[in-house]
Amino acid sequence: MNGIPPYVANHSVAKFLAKIAIRALYFEVKAYPKPGLVSFIDSGAHQDMNGEVLFRSLFTLRHYFYQIVSQGLERKSFEILVHTALNAEQRMLKKTKGINTHCDAIFILGLICVSTARLTQENRSFTPANLHQQLLNDRQIILTNLNTSAFARKEFAISEVKQVSIRVFELIFQLLPAFIALYKKTQSMDAICLFAYLELLARVDDTHVLLHKGRFALDFAQKVAGEILAIDCIETRFLHAQEAHYAFSQKGISPREIANLLVILLFLGQLFCEQLLCH
Repeated sequence: MNGIPPYVANHSVAKFLAKIAIRALYFEVKAYPKPGLVSFIDSGAHQDMNGEVLFRSLFTLRHYFYQIVSQGLERKSFEILVHTALNAEQRMLKKTKGINTHCDAIFILGLICVSTARLTQENRSFTPANLHQQLLNDRQIILTNLNTSAFARKEFAISEVKQVSIRVFELIFQLLPAFIALYKKTQSMDAICLFAYLELLARVDDTHVLLHKGRFALDFAQKVAGEILAIDCIETRFLHAQEAHYAFSQKGISPREIANLLVILLFLGQLFCEQLLCH
């Protein structure tokens, strides 16, 4: 994996990271199949949104990622970063007429952009391990600051940060080399997104599924993910994933937390794989 080349100005860093953050969100929407999730093909288990709505909402986030990275590089307070994320959320909800599309990913992806930018500012190049450590350090600092703050809706920020636990970050970085290697082998965004989706679903308890559908549904989803992962042939894996997609959609199983984690992997993949960055 290559390190990130140096950028001499905060503007360049912010512009670059904002671009790949939006691309990561777009790639996640575009990927198919992802059992139960929205794509441009269909709405999956969702009745309230489709791929077009998700795509439209991306345009409201372009300036947000640039803004929050710039603020992070200027060492603005965590309260300011949270308010920037909340304002972005409101703009997005206005655009989608109240439909929650990317709300769950806005703050955490913004903070990952900030951590990446600060590491870029301090180092000419860095590895995934360096970024992993930076994210863990920043995560703890953020939680400490938020817990001692008194601003409105701090619970929103705390919930967002805690959603990606230390264990989940570890899993994401464990998957990154195989994620990149599979892209280099297949040149297929659908193949790597399905691989990551299945790995994450099989190993992470999706809180959205757990809350809305219960433990039995989550156990079912994780069992199916494990069975599909055991299939080596990518074409056969796609066929089984499409069948699972129909089953999840009928049962109302939508692993939204897994979708957010997939976005993070797509962001990291672009950082450390030039071919993915140029996709």
